[in-house]
Amino acid sequence: MNRFIIVIIATLCFYNIGISQVGFNFDFDDCTYEDSGLMFPGITPGGNPRCECGLDANSMYLDGNDDFLTISPLASILTDSNFTFDFYYQLAPSSGEVDIFSLRSGCDRLDSLMSFRYFSNTNELIFEMGSTISNYFSVRKKLDKTNCWHRFTLVKFGLEYLIYFDNQLVKKLLSKENIVFTRTGTLNFGNSPCIGTNATVRFKGNIDEITLHKRALSDLEILENFKYPDRIVTENTTIFKGDTLQINTGTSCATSINWTPAASLTDEMVAEPKAFPESSTTYTVTFTNTTCTSTDTVRIFVAEKDKLDCNALLLPKAFTPNNDGLNDEYGISNTFIVEKLDYFEIYNRWGAKVWETKRITDKWDGSLNQQPQNGGMYLYKIKYTCNGSDYVNVNNFMMLR
Repeated sequence: MNRFIIVIIATLCFYNIGISQVGFNFDFDDCTYEDSGLMFPGITPGGNPRCECGLDANSMYLDGNDDFLTISPLASILTDSNFTFDFYYQLAPSSGEVDIFSLRSGCDRLDSLMSFRYFSNTNELIFEMGSTISNYFSVRKKLDKTNCWHRFTLVKFGLEYLIYFDNQLVKKLLSKENIVFTRTGTLNFGNSPCIGTNATVRFKGNIDEITLHKRALSDLEILENFKYPDRIVTENTTIFKGDTLQINTGTSCATSINWTPAASLTDEMVAEPKAFPESSTTYTVTFTNTTCTSTDTVRIFVAEKDKLDCNALLLPKAFTPNNDGLNDEYGISNTFIVEKLDYFEIYNRWGAKVWETKRITDKWDGSLNQQPQNGGMYLYKIKYTCNGSDYVNVNNFMMLR
């Protein structure tokens, strides 16, 4: 047995040297509990979880009675250094305090633990984490009921712990010390030691894409990895009058789909119709699943080519790169008018270039060589082509820290 454990640990260490640096990944696509990268059983199920439609292929459905998932104890060892813990879940209607996942040795202790729960009476999610009573943190947020599928992400970078609900950074925590999670408990989905106390019940719903990366992912990487379940992938955009746009959506297990308004769509009952609006239109899609519905919208602006304002790049006068999800990057808002971008350069107050690009959609995050720059006045220079003519735009803006 000892030799077997040593082999597994050695395999994990070897695998983590690779480019992907994935500690484990359980995607359930083949309806097994094997790690998709290492290919050894890493999850022990309780009860009889059901394999059914999920994000890429399948997911595991837990019935809320006696179903649960327990990840190998090796999982807690992998959280000692920098990591990103990530998974998707779909909550079925439940009452009480729903245990989604936990890593704790007992219910009455606030040390060396992680816990993620849903309170049905207040429609709140709560994440708890701590090494000691004096180094304990909790984060709360309302559950967005316009979505069926949700995502939880925890990033550790040094002593910083970043908690994301549905891709949004909810809280950045600074711990007094490195949190070594309990070695006597296990990482469970729907099997907390608190089950049966304080109205705590097992998780009921779907779990998918349980992943632990052996490094801290950036905000951009987290968004790039998003599966867009029952969501519109196509961003708000502009087309010329008379053109047609293909609308793209993410993965879906919906039993029915409906788009409105339907008049300017090729088919209002498919996941990815084509749109041909005569005027600016907001389209709404509803994905109906077995136990819930998801809604999302996309705005398509319609412009007439002979009425374009080629000077309207719509660059803001200020931005705030503080990772709050609002105005964190600086770039061209009205990319539609730019046929070709020769250069987009940003200089600090001393005339030193801090950023440049030739891609229309690129945006500056306020850093140079991954180091945050000081707040203050900056200057941009942009040369581009619009409607066949060349334009140069030079102006200043503020970065607020």
